[in-house]
Amino acid sequence: MGGESNSETLNPEIRKIRLSELENFVQSNEYKRFPTVPITPARAKSYLNNPHGKKEDVVLILAFFYGELVAFRSLFAGVIQAEKVKIRFGWCSGNWVHPDFRRKGISKKLLEEAFSAWNGKLMFTNYAPESEKLYLKTGWFTPIHQFDGARAYLFPKTVKLLAGAQRNRFSKWFFSRVDSCIACYSNMNILFFSYFKNPDIRFETIPVPDEETYRFLEVQGENSLFGRNAEELKWIFQYPWISEINRESAGKYPFSSCSTSFTYTTVKVWHKNKLTGVFIFSVREGHLKTLFFSYPPEMNNEIMRFIKQHCVKQKIEMITIYNSAIANHLFARKFPFLHVKKYGQKIYSTFGLDEVEKLHFQDGDGDVFFT
Repeated sequence: MGGESNSETLNPEIRKIRLSELENFVQSNEYKRFPTVPITPARAKSYLNNPHGKKEDVVLILAFFYGELVAFRSLFAGVIQAEKVKIRFGWCSGNWVHPDFRRKGISKKLLEEAFSAWNGKLMFTNYAPESEKLYLKTGWFTPIHQFDGARAYLFPKTVKLLAGAQRNRFSKWFFSRVDSCIACYSNMNILFFSYFKNPDIRFETIPVPDEETYRFLEVQGENSLFGRNAEELKWIFQYPWISEINRESAGKYPFSSCSTSFTYTTVKVWHKNKLTGVFIFSVREGHLKTLFFSYPPEMNNEIMRFIKQHCVKQKIEMITIYNSAIANHLFARKFPFLHVKKYGQKIYSTFGLDEVEKLHFQDGDGDVFFT
């Protein structure tokens, strides 16, 4: 596929795919011929079953140059409850431009099309630095929340964390030896970690929330901006984006679509045999991410202790926590992690919200929960 390396602006053919057209598009011969696909069948199924989706929603915006797909942007519907008014908007989730066509204004063009298709109501999070620059350059987006979280390392693997670790045979050999040394040190380190157990607290782990969990969350009724209820959580778990089995689109899709190991865990927290809290996390190939919390503040220590114990037992490589209360506890008591650093992202919106500081945000808001 050709393309010049300068920064000239191109005017590709733009095509929009609405939710009502998505299923036929993914099953079409055209889709099967794409060397790079704009959406996987699994993600398309998720979009189609989104409880907030409407058939007229624009969920894919494609750019073609001389009949070849050179860029795409994907979006899915979200809903917020603001001032007793329900506002629908589009979550920006997935933006790709073929390497030969970058720096030619195509990403900006697709974002403009998305802005128009969603009546100026867009949000984004879970972004790469370059994507953030593109969004902010438009002047449309402002941050509505800052996650002040943490990232911690227990059994880190340099072959995953360092770009040059897989460069050649020597670097692979060298960093594999480094990882072996780190693993030995970590294994010795966790020997000094004690499993304290509070007799009044019991943790129950299940793969996905059960009806008791959903009833508990409904009663809690947290003042969350995105208000993910039982219907939305069931949708997320029933139609995952990441698959351990289906790899048919893995080599053709430029974002997360499959994994050798990806699991969700729901933890029910019992205090004196009464359900008092729930939290959810995922583990993908050794990386644990917290996604959802509903618990009384006085249980911060107990919950962080459980997370530490789980990481030690499962020999988790690293964890990412956006919940500031839990993250602060981790900074105060880093052991048994080898290193803890500040880590966070923002949620950006094109439209303003009143008294947003009074609202609650979850670690998995946006598309974070899916990946």
